[in-house]
Amino acid sequence: MTRTPFRAAPPGVRRLVNRSLAILVALAVWHLFARGPGASSGFPTPGESLGSAAELAGTGAYWSNIATSVETALLGLGLAVLAGVPVGLLIGADERVRRSTQLVLDFGRTVPAIALLPLFLLVFGATRDLGVVLILVSAIWPVIIQTSYAVGEISPQLRRVGRAYHLSRWHRLRYLVAPSMLPFVFVGLRIAATISLLMAISSEFLGGSDGLGYVLLQAMQINDTHRAFVYSFTAAILGLVLNLVFVLLQRRVLWWHPSVRKGGAA
Repeated sequence: MTRTPFRAAPPGVRRLVNRSLAILVALAVWHLFARGPGASSGFPTPGESLGSAAELAGTGAYWSNIATSVETALLGLGLAVLAGVPVGLLIGADERVRRSTQLVLDFGRTVPAIALLPLFLLVFGATRDLGVVLILVSAIWPVIIQTSYAVGEISPQLRRVGRAYHLSRWHRLRYLVAPSMLPFVFVGLRIAATISLLMAISSEFLGGSDGLGYVLLQAMQINDTHRAFVYSFTAAILGLVLNLVFVLLQRRVLWWHPSVRKGGAA
C-alpha cells in the first residue's frame, strides 16, 4: 500500500499540520458565528478581536492588570504550597491519621470557595488579600490530597531500606520519600496553579479589586464586547502559559522519571 506524502512526513510535522487545521476550523466557525447569530449582540470576529488586542497591548494599563492578576495567583499558590505540603506529609505518614481525616478532606475540596466570597469580602474588603485568601482555601486541597496520597503510596521496601541502612530522617526524606512523591505532588501543583489563576480573576471580577477580572467587569458594564473578549482570551492564554511553565518545570525536576522520559508529563 502506497503511503501518502502526509503520512510519510515526520510525526512532528503531522502534529503541526493537524493542530493548524484545527485552529483554522475553529477560527472559521468563530467568524461565521460572529457574522451570523452573534451579530445582533456585537460578537466580535477574529479580525476585530485581534485589532482590539493590538490596541490594548499598546497600553500600560493592560500589562499592569495582567501583572496584578499573575502576582495574586502566584502569591496565593505559594501560600497553598507552603501550607499544603507539610500538612499532606503529616497526614500521609500515618494510616490512622489518613483514615480519620478523609471526611474532612472530602468536605473541604467540594466546598466552592467562591461561595465564601461575601464573608471574605466583609473581612478583607476589595483588596488583593481577598483574592489571596480565596486562592489559599481553594488551591490548598489538591496539594494536601496529592501529597498525602504520595506519601501513603511509598513502597514498603524503600522504608525497610532506610531502616536497614540507619538513614537519618532527613536523608530518608531527601533520597527515598521525595523522589517517590514528587510525581504525585506535581500533579497537585498543576491543578492548584489552574485554580489559583481562576480564583484570582474571579475575586477581581466579583470583589472589585484591580486586575484582569476587574477590567473585564468594566468592559461588560459598558457593553464593550470587543475588549471583554480580549480580556477573556488573555485570561485563557495566561492559564495555558501557567500550565506550560509547570510542565517544563516538571520535566526539568523529574527528568529521570519514566513518565517524563516517555513524554507523559505533557
